[in-house]
Amino acid sequence: MTIQSEVSGSGPLRTIFLSTGALMLVIAVVASPKDAFDASIQGLDIWWKIIFPAMLPFLMLSQMLTAFGFTHAIGALLGPLMQRWFRLPGNAGLAIAVGMCGGFPAGADAVSRLFQDRQITAKQAVILAAVAHFANPMMIILVVGAAFLHQPAAGYFLLAVHWLSGWLAAILAVRLLPAPGNRTDPFDSAAIQAAIDTPGSLPASPVRDSSAPHHSTYKRRSLWSNMILAARDAHNRDGRSFGKLLGDTVSQAVQTLMMTGGYMIGFAVFIRILSLYLTPGSSAAMWPAFLELHLGTYHVSQTPLAPALLMSLLAAVLGWGGLCSHLQVSAVLKTSGIRTKSILYFAGVRLSHGFISFGISLFLWKPFSRYSTEVRTTLQTNAEPDLSTNTFNTIWSAFPVACISLALLLAVMISLSGLTFWFNRRFSR
Repeated sequence: MTIQSEVSGSGPLRTIFLSTGALMLVIAVVASPKDAFDASIQGLDIWWKIIFPAMLPFLMLSQMLTAFGFTHAIGALLGPLMQRWFRLPGNAGLAIAVGMCGGFPAGADAVSRLFQDRQITAKQAVILAAVAHFANPMMIILVVGAAFLHQPAAGYFLLAVHWLSGWLAAILAVRLLPAPGNRTDPFDSAAIQAAIDTPGSLPASPVRDSSAPHHSTYKRRSLWSNMILAARDAHNRDGRSFGKLLGDTVSQAVQTLMMTGGYMIGFAVFIRILSLYLTPGSSAAMWPAFLELHLGTYHVSQTPLAPALLMSLLAAVLGWGGLCSHLQVSAVLKTSGIRTKSILYFAGVRLSHGFISFGISLFLWKPFSRYSTEVRTTLQTNAEPDLSTNTFNTIWSAFPVACISLALLLAVMISLSGLTFWFNRRFSR
């Protein structure tokens, strides 16, 4: 996909609208330089001290696991679960797990790796990117729970609600929302054109799903044998040495995080300008909650609301994710050749996630606070968040815990896949 194709696909009204909006934004920044500078510093502070150290390991690990064939092995094990409940290939299981434990855009980055390796189609990549879109668990526990609310237990509650509602929203979305793209074309025009431009890049089969048997002998093999064979074949196809792979993962992960930081700083300034000129008398949490996740959760946590309603609104904002995160996912997918025209599908999944999170949190907060001795006191929402080096060190010290959580999450998903496989064989006779 080239810049020329992007420009030619834009209508004149869209071009006029975007250029006029950019000009008005520049004028507003020039008219209020101090406010714009303070907002950019706030966005940079959150990105450098929270987002960068929390996401860099997961971005590197997801790429290395794909190169070593781990995604193919997990796909062989998670095939029944993904196909039964999410209607996706088994390889999608690791992308969902990475999204749950690494946050966005780590999930979208894992999706792009699967697409580039021809394990999923472009249409499945759009669906999987919406399904694997979760907030970073370290951000929910440390930033929202500990720094914003001063109650770590509230962060664990929000994380559990966030994960549960995300699964429910994904299961409902793949069944109720219309699937994006053309059903007859496994890849969109941009991916096909990119493959044509590279001689010999078109594979014989557009998708190679390690969770599906390639010939009849697979049916006589055990599930573990298929897993080992799929991992070995994928590692042989990659062929990079460990040093080359490590260098590639570092450069690509840093490039993705630099893009994320640019989005956050730009949206921080945009939110400040909107609050100053467009809606000066409205609530301070309205635009941040809609546009940017980290700033939105901070402003919502500062509002004087009842604890149950406050937690429900925070859960809804985490489920929605903010328009900034949606654009980050779109940018990550476009770099791999996936044209995300169906942004409405992605927004529909995110809205479902937000509404389900709001309902579950509103229903479970009172029982949770009743049996939790740590959250019986009133939530303190007037103090400024502590984004000092203590948070930086806490994130790195919590990295082994995050890896263990990812392993436990994969173990639970594999167990559920095994139960689904047994259930299908038991009742399909």
